[in-house]
Amino acid sequence: MITIEQVKEDTSISLEQYVLPAKQMFFSGHPRYILSVQKADYDAFIIKKDDEVIGVFALDRGDILNKIDAPSTAVYLRGLSIDYKYQGRGVLKEVLPLIEAYIKTNYADVCAIYLMVNVRNDAYYAFIKCGFIDQKMMVRQGLSRLKVLKKIINNVPD
Repeated sequence: MITIEQVKEDTSISLEQYVLPAKQMFFSGHPRYILSVQKADYDAFIIKKDDEVIGVFALDRGDILNKIDAPSTAVYLRGLSIDYKYQGRGVLKEVLPLIEAYIKTNYADVCAIYLMVNVRNDAYYAFIKCGFIDQKMMVRQGLSRLKVLKKIINNVPD
C-alpha cells in the first residue's frame, strides 16, 4: 500500500536504498535536498510503500508561484521523484490522488497544483496522462527549459 507522510523536523529518513539516476536527479533535485529545505510555506513529504521510502516531494506556496504566474490559491509540486526500482509500476498514478486529497484537507483555499517539468523529461507525458494541462509557458532555469503544468483540484476560481 502506498502512503504519503509529511516530514517533521524529528523524522529520521533513510535514503540509503533510494536509487535515482543522475539524469533524473538533474530534473527533480537530490531527494535529500528536497527533504531538508527549511523555509516558510514549504512542506516536504516522503512516499512509502509499506515501510520503505520510495519517493519524495514537497508542496511549496512561496515565491515560485509568482515566477510561474500562478495565483495565491495554488500550490507548487516540487521535486517529485520515485525510486528507480519502482518506476514504471503506476506509482505516480497512485500517489497523485493521495497528494490531491492531502491538499484538499490541509490547504482549504488551494484550487490548483502547478509544477514544472524539463522539456527533455519523459515524466512530462506521465503528468499529462494524470490530468495536468500544459500551460504553454516556458521557464528558463540555468541551462534548462521547463514547461509549466497545472491541474485543477477544486472548483474554486483562480
